[in-house]
Amino acid sequence: MHLSMSDMLHMPKLFISFACTLACVYGTQKNLVLVGGNLQEDNEQVYSLIVELAGGRGNAKIGLVTAANLNPENSAQYYQDMFQGRYGAVEATWIPIDIYRKENNSDPEVVALINGMTGFFFGGGDQIHVIESLYIGDRQESPVLAAIREKFEAGTVVAGTSAGAACQSSAVMIVFVGLSYNALAHGVNDYYDSDIPDEVAYNRSGGIGLAPRFVVDVHFSEKGREGRLIRLLADTKDEPNGATLGVGVDENTALHLTWDTDPDSAVGTVVGAGGVMMVDISSAVISTSSDFDIKDVVTSYLTEEDRVDFATKQVTFALWKQSLAGNERFDHAVGSDDIFSSPYASYRKSREWTRVATSLFNSRLDNIVYGRTYEKNPQFEVVMSNRAGGAEAVGGNSTTTGNYVISYKGMTVRIHPYDATSTTDRCRANVAFLLALVPALPDASVMLNPVWAVMSLFSSASPEQSLTPVKPVIPDSIPVGPEYLAVWNTGPPV
Repeated sequence: MHLSMSDMLHMPKLFISFACTLACVYGTQKNLVLVGGNLQEDNEQVYSLIVELAGGRGNAKIGLVTAANLNPENSAQYYQDMFQGRYGAVEATWIPIDIYRKENNSDPEVVALINGMTGFFFGGGDQIHVIESLYIGDRQESPVLAAIREKFEAGTVVAGTSAGAACQSSAVMIVFVGLSYNALAHGVNDYYDSDIPDEVAYNRSGGIGLAPRFVVDVHFSEKGREGRLIRLLADTKDEPNGATLGVGVDENTALHLTWDTDPDSAVGTVVGAGGVMMVDISSAVISTSSDFDIKDVVTSYLTEEDRVDFATKQVTFALWKQSLAGNERFDHAVGSDDIFSSPYASYRKSREWTRVATSLFNSRLDNIVYGRTYEKNPQFEVVMSNRAGGAEAVGGNSTTTGNYVISYKGMTVRIHPYDATSTTDRCRANVAFLLALVPALPDASVMLNPVWAVMSLFSSASPEQSLTPVKPVIPDSIPVGPEYLAVWNTGPPV
């Protein structure tokens, strides 16, 4: 029995509680809720989902695991106020295990406390602290972790936000922070060095292993973590706990996973305001040259009420969303000169990858769009394409927020070193130079339209979709006059 958020919104809460109680008793369904971090207090969709899966208002007893946090008691108090004070759990109890109280992971009284819970919630912080707290020595499972796992296998819901979600991984586990650019430029390390916090590190042994076998990343679109997930998958796919599939969960958003016996057959449903990206490198071609180069990465971005069957990788969009094919809002896609939302840019562009990708599917004339890293030496270019036969996108107004959202599947990606002296890149620069010289006048349309056609093939950034003038992404040495900006923002003369 699979219960999506869409199903729950149309079911009486009494029946939901009854169904969840049956699942807990008979073990017919596992429920894992992965939240991408920054869970807002008013996110009723996510909080209520967890409470209902734990037995419903007035019945749910939530065990709070805040071992990831350096202030675990304060974190537990916050979530107690949320679950018990605001969302109706009859009990929200701190499980007193953390890096300061590791010995409690073998305490029979704590095990008894866990056995009395109907659900568990892992708070955010540093996922390594969870591993250090719940294991004994070199990865020996503690009695407390064994009790949580047994409850989970019997149907008790487990949820986690930020580090509390990342630590659920069965595959290799990303550790703490780290930037996409650093991962692309330097690779990933199996150790964390606080002196170089921008480097991407991972734990070879993985997390606590409740999630299916894919890599979990969080704060995903907001912090531009697409590049680091792709590089991590590529670098570790052949390791014992490596994987070719990764899932990135946006902030204030959840992926609700359900399955009966085989976690690899899980069905995931997106809950909340953001989205969830799936990254599949199983058919990717990875270069062995000195600089990282990967192509044929398949990506999908799912939003509210979309579902994915992990056994088949089949995506099902919510019924209230309409196909964008033939309903695109703009002529051209819009590229980026900061595709991974660098924190070192003068203005950090949150969710830049998602913006560029959705603009591709929302354009009538383009089937490819480019983005580059803000950082250089080396600089990387991302090439997104929706030419593949299975590529598809839908859009619609959210049933909860009213905001217009776009989902897509089957977009292929290449990431490679950007060389401004290459033939293709020289062509882009030359076309931009021609556009800069040709006045945007009606009698110039015959000359400009062929140039625009070439530009659509080679430009790293297509015409803007708004009326706000912006400088296009072209080399600094190319002169940009007002006539060029006018053409860039309005499209070619007709």
